[in-house]
Amino acid sequence: MQSILLVDDEIHIRRDLGSRLRSRGYVVHVAEDLERAEKIVYCEKLDYAIVDLKIDWRAEFGGALIASFVKKSQPRAKVIVLTAYPIDDNVRSMFDVEFDGYIEKGGEENYIEAVLRTLEELRNRPDFRKCFVLMPFSSTKSCSEDQWSYIFTGMIKPAVERSGFAFACKRSDVPTGSIIEHILDEVNRADLVIADLTDRNPNVFYELGVRHALRDSTILVAQDINDVPFDLRPYAVVVYDWKTDIGRKDFKKRIKRIIESLDGEPSQGASPVRKYLGIN
Repeated sequence: MQSILLVDDEIHIRRDLGSRLRSRGYVVHVAEDLERAEKIVYCEKLDYAIVDLKIDWRAEFGGALIASFVKKSQPRAKVIVLTAYPIDDNVRSMFDVEFDGYIEKGGEENYIEAVLRTLEELRNRPDFRKCFVLMPFSSTKSCSEDQWSYIFTGMIKPAVERSGFAFACKRSDVPTGSIIEHILDEVNRADLVIADLTDRNPNVFYELGVRHALRDSTILVAQDINDVPFDLRPYAVVVYDWKTDIGRKDFKKRIKRIIESLDGEPSQGASPVRKYLGIN
């Protein structure tokens, strides 16, 4: 059975909507404030969260804080915002994560029916998994900035998205300014991470360390095996040649084999940090 967190400070909404959701076979956890919602997120595996936007005296729009907490703690959970506020740029600016549905309580459609419809749409929507690529942006010893862009768009992205395992592949598209929180969020939410260790870029190694602390399923790639630290070589590593057609085709085949292996046996992609800590 799928599990839902329902957060609303109005008792009749927790009662009425919760009852309808349970009648549809969902396991429903209810909370009336931030503190209770956070405890549930810590303790329960969630498939969905339905959150009121203005929920708690500690924040003007506490529901946005809950949505962020859910997405960062349980990246695959989907968040539906249920609120009396119409959506506008001001409301959107309150969220630092994407939400998956937005329902106005005073809309033309009954809010309970709107929630049930939205849940059904989300269940039937093709669920592409996310692959995030850690790699240099600017020129390094081996490649120019344009060549790095080509390696991503012409080789890594198609290798992942055409592997047959329903992945959408991206890398950070914010190359200037303070981007660390943006990248950490992507690293945490990605179902798969590919880290290109070519030229031992310090940012890539930092982000790889964060990924190993947070999640499993990481593939290491490099143009030279000497760029891969000895202790990491037992893990999934692909040494690639991007300059020849044969090399690019071989890369795509090897990436597909590794993704297939990780899909069939997730423990093969366990991070060394999480393995040491005994975290599954």
